Amino acid sequence: MRLFKTLLLLMLVASLVPTVMVGLLSVSDTRELLVRDAQEMAQERVKQLKLKAETFLAEPTRAVMSMARVPQFFSLPLEQQQTYLRSVLNQRREIQAITVLGPDGRRLPGLQAFAVNDVPPTALAEHEARAMELLEGLNGLRYADVVGRTDGEAVVTFAFSVGEPIQGYIAADVSLGELQSMLAQERVGSTGFVYLTDTRGLVIAGGGGLVAHQDASKRPVVAYLLQDVTRTQDTDILHVGNFGEGADAVVAAYATLADPNWAIISEQPVALAYKQVETMERRLLLTVLAATLVALGLAAFFSRGVTRPLKGFTEGALRLAQGKFGLEVNVPQKNELGDLARTFNYMSKQLLAYDHENRGLYESLEQGYLETIVALANSIDSKDSYTRGHSQRVGDVAVEIGREMGLSERELKQLQFGGILHDIGKIGIVESILCKQSRLTDEEMAIMRGHPDIGDTIIKPISFLGPMRACVRSHHERWDGTGYPDGLKGEEIPLLARIVGCADTFDACTSTRPYQKAMPLEKAMEILDNLSGRQLDPTVVEALRRVLKKRGVRVEGHRLPVKLAS
Repeated sequence: MRLFKTLLLLMLVASLVPTVMVGLLSVSDTRELLVRDAQEMAQERVKQLKLKAETFLAEPTRAVMSMARVPQFFSLPLEQQQTYLRSVLNQRREIQAITVLGPDGRRLPGLQAFAVNDVPPTALAEHEARAMELLEGLNGLRYADVVGRTDGEAVVTFAFSVGEPIQGYIAADVSLGELQSMLAQERVGSTGFVYLTDTRGLVIAGGGGLVAHQDASKRPVVAYLLQDVTRTQDTDILHVGNFGEGADAVVAAYATLADPNWAIISEQPVALAYKQVETMERRLLLTVLAATLVALGLAAFFSRGVTRPLKGFTEGALRLAQGKFGLEVNVPQKNELGDLARTFNYMSKQLLAYDHENRGLYESLEQGYLETIVALANSIDSKDSYTRGHSQRVGDVAVEIGREMGLSERELKQLQFGGILHDIGKIGIVESILCKQSRLTDEEMAIMRGHPDIGDTIIKPISFLGPMRACVRSHHERWDGTGYPDGLKGEEIPLLARIVGCADTFDACTSTRPYQKAMPLEKAMEILDNLSGRQLDPTVVEALRRVLKKRGVRVEGHRLPVKLAS
């Protein structure tokens, strides 16, 4: 019962770890959530302001363009045309001047209207000049750059063609005063603001102490915006993020207007935008700190009677796991821990005895396996100086590929042996064919293609080599089903045989043969890529590429082949 209570208290102390982990994860996840919320709010703000700006500009534009829908506007009597001009001017206060021009771009007599109280007579000439500049190549609607009149009013001029073929043009000046007032009153937190710029980075309207025609292109968000517009052909860009560094860092979002090419921008200092994040982090960290102190206090009080013997058990278990059998732990207590210690010591001694016995048997058996396999492989390689060491290399490369593909240690051992034995059937091929220095005839090739079946027959009676039969018999099967001896296709071919087949092809490309010189890795991998999906399993080829990359080999270069570690 005493041990039960001690362990129960120890479990309570262990709750410190999940408490700290939950706290840290909560800080991380909540911070990310709050940051995303702040950025989404900025993004949504510029979306709404973009719609307001587009609506502000679209309404007077539609009002002026409504004259183009009047049937035969340019053929109407002058008095009726003037009536239409005055009507549009009276409907929209932000429209300050309208001019009708003929197809030759000249102002038609009597067809110019302006707000007498808002437009100085001297500004009419400037309005007309801007309108005529817009007409070059105009077929549709076009906006001019925003200008500031001498009275401080910011205006934008637009013009559009009427009729097809063109019967004439209509141009108008729109005051941006109301837009300026709207943006100046828009607040982003306590110190943030919004503003509108053109494609040159010049301020059109806005708050934050910015004035019309002020150059804002050096502000981090505007500089990024101008690059963004340059990089993409998209006329409707929306972006949000952190811009600038240090005390000047801001959370900003911007959205571009399709026509005219303006951008609405929202800025707020990072420290204020993420204030909620900092408050949340402080609270969570204080909570975690308090929980940590409480847990540490309980651990110091209750674990003293348990940690000392448990430390001995822990060290003993670790050394036992490392294979140091026979180790004993010294726990003098006469309770459940003492009984556990005696059982542990007895188990350790028994494991030591079993380990000595099994190690001797295993080493003897494995040595016999290895000697048998190496002897069989050497009997093949010794027939041809060009293939000396080929079987061992194929086994080494196959193991590396298998390890990259996550095969078990048992399967890797089978790959090692299967790679060494894959050409064992060549024992049954006459040396005149096996060692021929030129290309084989069709008859000789047919005989050579019998070596997988011969090899399978050789190792079939040897039971411990049973798992390797697939490597010997099927390493010349092709992914597309045109291989031999059984014409297997795709995943019908055993995985170990597919890996050995890829390793065999790789070694054939990177070693010198009577009919070819050793290739650089780049050329070898190019050949394997060409064979991928036809002769070789694409997954295995890709695993080989990753093996080479992990060994620091740049396949793109012209480096010599390297020996892969087994």
